[in-house]
Amino acid sequence: MKNKQKTIGMIVGVIILVLFVLILAIGPFVFGPETKAGDIRYGATYSTMYADKLGIDPIDGFKAIVQDLGVTTVRVPVYWDRIEPSKDVFVWDEVDVIMKIAEDNDVDVVLAIGGRVPRWPECFFPSWARDLDRAKLGERQLNMVDEVVSRYKDSNSLLRWQVENEPFLKWFGECPDVDVDLLNKEVELVKRLDPSHEIMTTASGEQSMWRRESKMTPSMIGTSVYREVHNPIFGYVTYPIPAWFYVAKASMLGDTKVIVSELQAEPWFVGDVSNYEIADQVDLFTARDLERNVSYANKIGFSEVYVWGVEWWYFMKMNGHPELWDAGRKIF
Repeated sequence: MKNKQKTIGMIVGVIILVLFVLILAIGPFVFGPETKAGDIRYGATYSTMYADKLGIDPIDGFKAIVQDLGVTTVRVPVYWDRIEPSKDVFVWDEVDVIMKIAEDNDVDVVLAIGGRVPRWPECFFPSWARDLDRAKLGERQLNMVDEVVSRYKDSNSLLRWQVENEPFLKWFGECPDVDVDLLNKEVELVKRLDPSHEIMTTASGEQSMWRRESKMTPSMIGTSVYREVHNPIFGYVTYPIPAWFYVAKASMLGDTKVIVSELQAEPWFVGDVSNYEIADQVDLFTARDLERNVSYANKIGFSEVYVWGVEWWYFMKMNGHPELWDAGRKIF
């Protein structure tokens, strides 16, 4: 009996292995790039908070990526703690100036709004809101979203709204448990306030099948694409995922369009970036790494790609290492 079970187990194992090899072999032919490399629109995410952290004036940094680097499409997170530092007291100066620069330079902007938006620690609740109960916090969050959408919905530079950032990636970030009802209310609120602009949310490219995200914003979602990450046990590892894997997942979403909302273009820092000497940062992500990741994104072929890390490129340029900044000019 044991020998029979062992034989069956071996046969099943061989079948699984053969199927896996077949999938790897035919995948590139069945799930080829959706868009030719030359037709892909490249943009960048720009975080005022991260620029600040790196010692960059947020407005000067934005001007630099638009006027020097040549970025024409920018995803800009709107940080709740920066725009409503005191309850019902909104400070719009920073976002107003960024939108004005975008309008003056014919730049399209994706505004990322909500309680959870790009960059660690992901959630940026104002200090006055952190001790509110779940229901009250949700009310205040919806009020903030209402204010942002009402202020910028008529901007000539507004391309679309991103509502929340990777909301179902529970383990990553310093955030409360996801409130699905609140997420749906946010999307419906944005639709009602601004029916003219598209709405998307985002998902992890490597740790999500995108189903829940596509139900939240059925017309479009964004996905992250990271190549090298840090694991506390194995150190730096490269995801062993072929480019067509993303195309295959997208094909299962029906009419939902998928774009790359975050293409890794900076190191995966272990801890805070300030813990690293400049000399150490140089070797963690190079212009060659950028070239490889862009080539990988081209093989995926989603029609829009937003690189992740231009603030760090500018920081390195300011510290005598313009290699990534110069290489980035070839992308946009």
